[in-house]
Amino acid sequence: MTFPYIPSFFRKKDERLKIFPLICTILIIVFSISGFLHSLFSPDTKRQNYENNTQYYFDQYANQLFLSQLSGDALSLHFFLQKPEEMGLTEIPSSLGEYTYKSMTESQQAFINEINTLKTFPYEDLLPNQKITYDLILKYFSNQLDFSDLCLCSELLSPTTGFQAQLPVLLSEYQFASKKDVEQYLVLLSQIKTYFSQICEFQTLKAEHDCFIGNTAVENIVAQCKDFLNQKNAEENLLFSSFSKKIQMVKGLSRKEKEAYIQRNKQMLISSVFPAYENIISTLTRLKEQGYCKNPNGLYYLKNGQDYYEYLVKNLTGSSKSPLELKAQIQTQIASDIRTLYSLLTVNPELEETIYQNSKNTLSPQKILEELEMKSSSDFPALKNIPYKIKYVDQSLENYLSPAFYLSPPIDTPNNNIIYINNSKNFEDQDIYATIAHEGIPGHMYQTNYFSSTQPLPIRQLINYGGYTEGWATYVEFMSYNYEYSDKQLARALACSASYSLALYSLCDIGIHYEGWTLENTIDFLKNYNIDDSSVCQSIFQAVVEEPGNYLQYYVGYLEILSLKDFVKKQTRGQFDLQKFHKALLSLGPADFDTIKKWILYEYNK
Repeated sequence: MTFPYIPSFFRKKDERLKIFPLICTILIIVFSISGFLHSLFSPDTKRQNYENNTQYYFDQYANQLFLSQLSGDALSLHFFLQKPEEMGLTEIPSSLGEYTYKSMTESQQAFINEINTLKTFPYEDLLPNQKITYDLILKYFSNQLDFSDLCLCSELLSPTTGFQAQLPVLLSEYQFASKKDVEQYLVLLSQIKTYFSQICEFQTLKAEHDCFIGNTAVENIVAQCKDFLNQKNAEENLLFSSFSKKIQMVKGLSRKEKEAYIQRNKQMLISSVFPAYENIISTLTRLKEQGYCKNPNGLYYLKNGQDYYEYLVKNLTGSSKSPLELKAQIQTQIASDIRTLYSLLTVNPELEETIYQNSKNTLSPQKILEELEMKSSSDFPALKNIPYKIKYVDQSLENYLSPAFYLSPPIDTPNNNIIYINNSKNFEDQDIYATIAHEGIPGHMYQTNYFSSTQPLPIRQLINYGGYTEGWATYVEFMSYNYEYSDKQLARALACSASYSLALYSLCDIGIHYEGWTLENTIDFLKNYNIDDSSVCQSIFQAVVEEPGNYLQYYVGYLEILSLKDFVKKQTRGQFDLQKFHKALLSLGPADFDTIKKWILYEYNK
């Protein structure tokens, strides 16, 4: 019997973005707690709720970390806390923070200070949930120590997940609960021009040190910025229409005041936001014309590029494995998926044709979520109805944002869950059912709300590990084929196909950024899997070049979750309970996988 070629299952895996509002400090989180330990030991009646002083002091420390981080970033603060004054933050920041080479190179000492402070707490005196937080924070700070020496390899701009692509969505979702929120928003808009100037200065510095991005990346970012600007008429822009709509809902404002705010917003767009995007366009174009686009390939070809990639992968995935160890793990999974696919096709050769039919699910996103909630209920711990809204990406952003993404709510107002869907024709062949599972239930929205229901320390919700969050969403996405299709062989084949596809992207990621693959090397690699369409190969290569480590968040996270499941199965000796495993993993929340493995059995057996 002749087996079909495996590449017939190959489908491009478009990244799905979970937008986290902590955007002005995407790569460096510096907590400043000067004088904190001095003030920590003041009398407080709340200490009676703790078994010892160490437990009390640790919670105070963790909460101060949370507040001090948000105190320098107005946009992040708004998305994490709707009522910051209730947590003791009375001075509201009015800027986006700082994005400079100086702040990056000085970050190392800040991390060292925090590690030293953390180690003053006697670990054995802490409660289990505090020990988990301690382990997580210590690992996180330790992982950041290398950043200051590698920061010129970092990149804030990219066509899909870059700051300039995310900002319009975040600003359009900036909620106005009061007149004060409106005033803060307008101040924030006035700061965008300055913040983008810092980004452009950093791009120039990168160029001068031969760390600038390639021609195609520049062209894609410039095109994205131009699409956002679209027309010179400010009233046609997303940030004008979204503001005008939101201002009508603010209580206590007269019609005249609302109109005045609309005009102030328009003026801020013209004087700050639009010039900021024009500065990105002109700076990148100028650097390109001056010949600084010297590297069309991956990080490997930059000074310290391999070291930076190791740092990036560790932080994005939460895995302690080296890139080459991850490569071996991925290759093992690919081989397993291929064997499974061949086995399924041997038994049922018609499966291949069924997969190629690409029959679209006709249910609405709301109906899909209802069905997923019902069908997945036996596999995952119960969670009360999650309030949410389905929204659609503005046309000016469709060509550059992901097929869908989830926007998490503020910590103190968990009801504002939003799932964005991109109606671009580029994604018309996407499986909307699997996409909704990834972003909604039992994916990001369910995952976020379940962890919030455990009432973790706020700092836990501030530090994100993409490997955990995206790994979970990928894991449940692959499970969702069982909920979508009654034919279990078809469901299994689709899951293997999706895993196989994402694995190829992940191997390309390591090859391009860590081993120095060029386009030609990438084409040769993909030919081994019978992918020989030059346009497809070029697309894969460029997507990976522009987003180093991004696909590994999804796939390495997924593989680490599978490894954790195998670990718990072995330890429970035939008594494994899938729902209990999911509950334990969800309760631990975003963390590196070494910390999760250390505590998974504790949570499982609670």
